[in-house]
Amino acid sequence: MPSQDSRNEEIVPALQTIADKQCEKRLAGIAIGVIVDGREYSSLAGSADEASGEPITESTIFEIGSISKLFTSLMLAIAANKQEVDLDAPVQSTLSELVGDVVTLPADGESEITFRSLANHRSSLPRLPDDLIKTADMENPYFHYDQEMLYACLSRMDSIEPIGSKEEYSNFAVGLLGHVLGKAANSDYLQTLKKRVLVPLGMLDTSTETDSEQAERLATVHRKKGTPVRHWDFSDVTVGAGGIRSSISDMLKFLRANVFPNESCLSGELALMREPSELPIDPAKSADDSDKDYRLSTKWLGAGFFAVLSWQLQWFFQVGPGSWVFILIFFYPIYFSGSFYGFAFGCLTAALNVTMTSWLWGIEFNWISNLFVGAVLAYLGSQWSSSAFELPRSKGRLAWQETEIDSHEVLWHNGMVGGSASYLGVIPSLELGVVVLTNTAKSVDGVGTKVLRELIELKKKQQVPS
Repeated sequence: MPSQDSRNEEIVPALQTIADKQCEKRLAGIAIGVIVDGREYSSLAGSADEASGEPITESTIFEIGSISKLFTSLMLAIAANKQEVDLDAPVQSTLSELVGDVVTLPADGESEITFRSLANHRSSLPRLPDDLIKTADMENPYFHYDQEMLYACLSRMDSIEPIGSKEEYSNFAVGLLGHVLGKAANSDYLQTLKKRVLVPLGMLDTSTETDSEQAERLATVHRKKGTPVRHWDFSDVTVGAGGIRSSISDMLKFLRANVFPNESCLSGELALMREPSELPIDPAKSADDSDKDYRLSTKWLGAGFFAVLSWQLQWFFQVGPGSWVFILIFFYPIYFSGSFYGFAFGCLTAALNVTMTSWLWGIEFNWISNLFVGAVLAYLGSQWSSSAFELPRSKGRLAWQETEIDSHEVLWHNGMVGGSASYLGVIPSLELGVVVLTNTAKSVDGVGTKVLRELIELKKKQQVPS
């Protein structure tokens, strides 16, 4: 069986290769931390500040974005164990006790928004308050949104879709959750976070704001490599959704708590975060379709428009069709065919694609045959795509998303703000995990997943007798 030293010789250079490659063209800087076999490893690459050439270090402070939601949900689990809140109690009741009748949360006519539904994105609150974007400085969009604006927005919402019936990712919901948890502790979000989570876990370099010493270590953030932008700041009613800043050194402490929850001082609360929930199902949906979300969205419409436009431009400029032609022909009808409207749009998109193809290749087709071919493609796509484009589901767990790698369950969350991105993933069955931080607004989900795959392969090698 491979020795610990030989495993070290594999892990460290592999991580460094991944980090270096990401910073060649794509990222300004990156920090990767892993835990495997109980040991911590980290690799750093790129610049904390490209102008000065200051390198990334283990104490460089990053914006971790929506990984903050894991901290907020841990705060919720702590509050629940302290019996300050009940996970399945209406948030309205608690908020009324704390601030009086100055805010009325929307309801669906039968159910009320609960703490659990806020944490697992089943509250039916939209992604953002309806007045946040139109009142925001888009270079720093969350800082201006205060308690008064939040309460006004909630109070004017007449009704929402059935609570718990579907998952809809919501910064609105988790920002509200963090705000209420701070008040329930007779404090605010930051002080409650410090006292209940950061100090117990020894994360003394983590906060929602940076003091003068930390400000010197705060990485310059970038929209893309070479394009610096402003850091994002958050108010008390938005911070719980994405406002935490931390270093790779501190985030490894948080990762360890989640890789080995039974060894943590917050073991009960970490376990509560992982418990699946019994969630209500919208009776208007069938049992087979209750966990599928195939709404016609602007993303779908935009994708279809791009497909048609691509064909028109190709035909107009008389560019010969390449292998990517088949991607457009087959991908879009599959993508659109999940609902009746999606199916109809998929038929039309496929028909237009087939028409453009016939023009390019000089094949005689009429619209009836083209629509028929489009309908067939869309139908075949609908049979195949029932889960192919389904977003990861939390299954009611508090903040955690779930997927699988090589049949191993992965609990994960990612994050992105204006100039930073992050990923944290844990494989409980193998007791390993990864955290990736970057000061560039480019997803590092793929980096985290790649690292997890390599760690799984390493674990497999350990099980093979030498």
